[in-house]
Amino acid sequence: MLSTDDFVHAGIITAAVFAVLLVALSTYGRRFRHPAIRFVMLGACTIFLPLTSSIISVLLRRSTESKCDGTAPAKGKSNPDIQNMWTLLLWIALIILIKGNADVASAGVAMSAAFPASGDVSIDGQRVRPPLELLAQYAWLAYLIYLCIPVAGWLGIVNKAIFIAFCVLGLAKMALKLAAFWSASFSFALGKNARLISGYMAQLVEDGGNHGGVPRYIVAGEKEEHVEENPKGYRIKGDALTNKKSDLVTLDRVWQMAAPDSDSLLATRPELRDLCLSYSLFKSLRRRLSGYPLADEGSPNALDFVLRGMGQGGGGGSAERLFRVLIDELWFASDFYYSPISLSSFSGWCAVLNHLFSALIVVGAVTVGWIYRTKQVVIFDGSQAFYYIVTVVLLLSVVFIEIWEIVADVCSNWTKMALLAQYIRHDSPWRRFRFVHSALDAVLRWFRPARRWRDKIGQNSVLEPRRFRKRNGFLAEKFYGRAGLMESVGVSLIVIEAMYRSFRNIYGLRTNELAADATANRPVGGNADRVRYSSLRRFQFEFDTVTDKILAWHVATRLFEIAHARTSPDNKIVACHLSYYCAYLVAAVPELLPDCPAWTQKRYKKVATDVRAVLGSHGIAGGSTASASDAQLSQLGDRDKVLRDGVAIVGRLVEEFAEGEGVDEELAWQFLANFWSEMVIYVAPSENVKGHVEAMGRGGEFVTLVWALLLHAGITTKPPAQAVLYRRETV
Repeated sequence: MLSTDDFVHAGIITAAVFAVLLVALSTYGRRFRHPAIRFVMLGACTIFLPLTSSIISVLLRRSTESKCDGTAPAKGKSNPDIQNMWTLLLWIALIILIKGNADVASAGVAMSAAFPASGDVSIDGQRVRPPLELLAQYAWLAYLIYLCIPVAGWLGIVNKAIFIAFCVLGLAKMALKLAAFWSASFSFALGKNARLISGYMAQLVEDGGNHGGVPRYIVAGEKEEHVEENPKGYRIKGDALTNKKSDLVTLDRVWQMAAPDSDSLLATRPELRDLCLSYSLFKSLRRRLSGYPLADEGSPNALDFVLRGMGQGGGGGSAERLFRVLIDELWFASDFYYSPISLSSFSGWCAVLNHLFSALIVVGAVTVGWIYRTKQVVIFDGSQAFYYIVTVVLLLSVVFIEIWEIVADVCSNWTKMALLAQYIRHDSPWRRFRFVHSALDAVLRWFRPARRWRDKIGQNSVLEPRRFRKRNGFLAEKFYGRAGLMESVGVSLIVIEAMYRSFRNIYGLRTNELAADATANRPVGGNADRVRYSSLRRFQFEFDTVTDKILAWHVATRLFEIAHARTSPDNKIVACHLSYYCAYLVAAVPELLPDCPAWTQKRYKKVATDVRAVLGSHGIAGGSTASASDAQLSQLGDRDKVLRDGVAIVGRLVEEFAEGEGVDEELAWQFLANFWSEMVIYVAPSENVKGHVEAMGRGGEFVTLVWALLLHAGITTKPPAQAVLYRRETV
């Protein structure tokens, strides 16, 4: 039969394991939202507090009741039961503090913003829903401390007060966060921002025109005093837009300060101007993420703004700069929906108080650890050494989490934007005090946020099933998702330039249109213009679906690459990377493509099965310089229509770009690079907001960048399905 001592030791060890597990899961980041992780987290939370409470109850009873022989129990440091009891109390306090950070941050997302991935796309009417479980846990901790105080005389009044103050700090910080979320959920700068920006963009469309080539998009400073409501929704008052001393910061005002003849930071640091642009575009993007109508859909002004490099000038700007702006924009979105630290909800004194509480908690954790060590609450003999290690791990976790929260907040782009908004509104006083001005410049220059957007694209090949696999197995797919099973490569500059070049070729002004009314040749409404995708219409191959077209051309590109492995021009890199990426989208992220995701996944499996039947489980060996044999090509041509078309397309490529007895490889790869660039642009417009938001949680997808680019250009849906006349054209 299990003795009381055995129960206590087994219970403390079990509680220690659950404590370490809760710390690991509470700080696990993006994958904390995985159902399996949430299930384990819920189970550990459900067991930990009742288990530790029952053990404390047993220890408290043993430390106060007389022994069987009538002698009184030992008091103070000589009684290990009292030491273990206070060790468990410390564990409970630390676990509630650690878990509370994750719980309150998650609650903040639900309070102050919609979370489209969960299906809630309305942000209006959100109310603060305090994590009642966390409040109950703090109440229970207070009750346990109340019970244990009478037997803690040996700690001393000061040490007991320090421990209680440490617990109160965690509760105070949670209350501050809830108050900040409550305020943010009703503010026009955050909780009501998507609705405000939706109405304001409609106001801009009604007014028409840009200011100096830059639209008057809102950057920061939205307040109730700037807003008026009419039957069409929210509008911004005219004096708030025209008054140069207004707290409302608009994009044209930023560009005026960034003029070359200005002596402001924005003129000397163009990346700060672009950060303001990214923040403004993020606010515009939130309309789409929150399900509001887009008044600028199909707007020629929106398209002109993107084509001209988003304020860079008539030359269209740098492709690298443009995509960096989009990356920062989606970085804001990723932080907004997925950051374990609620960076978007804190501003002004709330942020200062939050940092102060974090610093006090760090000091408190160090002090409490020192007290427990000097008072020998945890000792080094026998099993107590294990308890000591767990206590140190929990204390260090609290210290690390609080310090990380301070550093992440101070270095975040949200803090930079708050400082920039203050600088733009009060630029003269900032410049008057050179030391403060230099300090601001140093903060904005050297403090860099933790990266939340990966500059990579997934890679896959239907002809080489294992070439781009980095994980295998059913459990790996369940845990990491299909996208996490495949390798990726960095997005090279030549890919970005090719994408932007194709975008401008499709939707840009042609030389002979500059003097004419070119708006007649622009897309109608929010639809892309299918006629302009010249490379996609090059050969007469009919495809019923986008999925079939991607797979067939991917097979053709890979076979052409194998046959011409000796050359490696830039266009070849672009074509291959984007071809592998589109195959990756079909296999791993079908929800971001136009066809039904379930059907796309089924179609890919059917084609992959046929490939394995002909080429074996390894397919065409990755990196091999040997060409596929004629027999293999013949067998592929006898299989699925996608594979037949892929083999036929290779023949057409060789025929089309024949040069003497060989093939003009440079021209062929140029065509394929244009084809795949257009393909990504073609499939990018999507109404599947949920899929793109979920992709942000995984670190982002390259197609989401293109989706955002087209969205800001007023293009929201792919070209409508219709018969297209195919014709021979020169590349």
